[in-house]
Amino acid sequence: MMSPAGSGRSDSRLLLLVSPPARLVEEATEAGFDVLTVTDTTGFPDDDALREHLAETARTHRVSMMVACGEASALPAVLETAEHLGLSPNPATAARLLADPSRIRGLLTRSGPQWEAVALPTGTRDGPLPYDIEYGVETLTAEGMHRVTGIVELRFTASGEAAAGTVPASGEPAGDAGAVGEGAPLHTFPAPLSRQEEAEIRALATGLLDLAGYEFGYAYTRIAHTEHGPRIINSLTQQAPWPTSRLIELTTGVVPERELVRALSGKPLEAPVLVGCAAAVPLPGPHDPPEDITGLAGVREVRDGHALLTALTPAELAGRTAAVLERLT
Repeated sequence: MMSPAGSGRSDSRLLLLVSPPARLVEEATEAGFDVLTVTDTTGFPDDDALREHLAETARTHRVSMMVACGEASALPAVLETAEHLGLSPNPATAARLLADPSRIRGLLTRSGPQWEAVALPTGTRDGPLPYDIEYGVETLTAEGMHRVTGIVELRFTASGEAAAGTVPASGEPAGDAGAVGEGAPLHTFPAPLSRQEEAEIRALATGLLDLAGYEFGYAYTRIAHTEHGPRIINSLTQQAPWPTSRLIELTTGVVPERELVRALSGKPLEAPVLVGCAAAVPLPGPHDPPEDITGLAGVREVRDGHALLTALTPAELAGRTAAVLERLT
């Protein structure tokens, strides 16, 4: 469950990574960190055993920092151990709060009417949700400063709408035909937003992290597009999930694990520069997609239930997306 990942060449700091992706281990090692990993947090009989293992590992190897990744970034046993040992770059309370939607809503309610108004009403979770678009906002925080790395639109459609070739070219709703939960969404990056809309969504995501006291690491904040304006759904203290993270990387060239290591090293973060746009089209069902999809213009990858494609302009992307959807009918 714990293994050394290599020796740092120029930096003697010892870094303990919990449930890290392989590429993060590679980037940290390449940057000069001495890296230890705990790859599996589920193989312990209880939380106390996990805490003991983490604490013993950190003390034995004189670890200078502990960073939890993925689902481990919300585990109290990991967060509290890191904080207790003084190894966490982020307060445990902030990550625990952001992992709990009910606590997020409580925080927004306590923070004043302007924040309470942007929380998604709790009653909407009991039935069909009143929106068919949501925005996924990925941020990387270092020393309390939040940098938005990308905003992706997730558009949910009713059964058959995508197959009919409906490809939105703007940020307007697709109508009342769809609701969250009826199928995998069509992802578009960058999200087609006006400057004012983008500024408002950025402010909601970073403002929530400020309220929670989030100091370091990736976060992925989900914001619903409703008829009353954007509403905060929740926030995860981790990198954006697939395929959102991959769209951002394809379109900006920024490697997320490399940026996290730069933040750990105290180096300035690279500003993402868009060189086009991208989309992830959900594939219907678990069966293999049509073989001819991979040969369509702009298709970069077909895996994990999505066809990923890129283009230079939104209009070109819409046309290429329509071509993929047509082949799926």
